[in-house]
Amino acid sequence: MERQQAIADYAAAWSGNGAETIRASFARCWTKDSTYTDTMTDTIVGVEGMVRLVLGTAERYPGFTLRPTSGLDTHHGVGRFSWLMTAPDSIVAAGVNYGRELPGLDFVEFTADNRIARIVGFFG
Repeated sequence: MERQQAIADYAAAWSGNGAETIRASFARCWTKDSTYTDTMTDTIVGVEGMVRLVLGTAERYPGFTLRPTSGLDTHHGVGRFSWLMTAPDSIVAAGVNYGRELPGLDFVEFTADNRIARIVGFFG
């Protein structure tokens, strides 16, 4: 797997409709030990944890979308990319009302086979 494809699968998971679609996307880019952390979550581990996170986000922000807004910048098994979450209604994250657009930046670590080992996300 190429690193850029792992990020494309990750973004597809966030845009998935339904648990099976989300799960299939994460299964391609994530491992059972992969972790995700942002300012609003404790560390989430594995595919099923991520499926629950995305479904919970869809419940909280119906109709939301998330898409990368930059290319993947990498070196030495780590990388970063920016993204934009949009929603029909206001997005409140970590006590801040971002209106209908929440920009963010994710830092990512990759496994030896270029799957995602860890993501640390930042808002704003």
